[in-house]
Amino acid sequence: MRIIARAALSISLAVLGAVPVAAQATPATPDRVQFIKVIARDYVFDAPSSVQSGIATIQLVNQGIDIHHVSVQELPTGKSVKDFFDATRSGGRPPSWSKSLGQTNTIANGTEAFITFRMPPGRYILSCLIPAADGRSHVAKGMYQVITATSGPAGSSQPTARTRKS
Repeated sequence: MRIIARAALSISLAVLGAVPVAAQATPATPDRVQFIKVIARDYVFDAPSSVQSGIATIQLVNQGIDIHHVSVQELPTGKSVKDFFDATRSGGRPPSWSKSLGQTNTIANGTEAFITFRMPPGRYILSCLIPAADGRSHVAKGMYQVITATSGPAGSSQPTARTRKS
């Protein structure tokens, strides 16, 4: 009977989140995820030009008639937007010297997609690399936006987890 009572008490405390004060770890300040809404239209993005560095989630909303996605490429120091487009035009893909942070799935009109990644301070190009009916990529038709990620608040460079000692 005693074992059942202890098990019930343990389950109750776990459900309520109650632990002795001495056993709680001091919670660190966790990174906050920054949500960036990007609207896709034929053939343009509507997105902020500046965001805070750190963990970011892009919510891509397709308000265009065509299918779209968003690819996030870091623009390294010494490279320009023109360099990016010159390289993209020749192969239809981002240049090898740009670092990809990822891309969303391709989505249809009226739908949305999400992507989460770490965005260090720097400049980035959001682009849609899908080819249009005429064979030109959406980015060649002007579907891109440059975003600058500025340094976030102190302590936001590494995510932390809250822990509890048992």
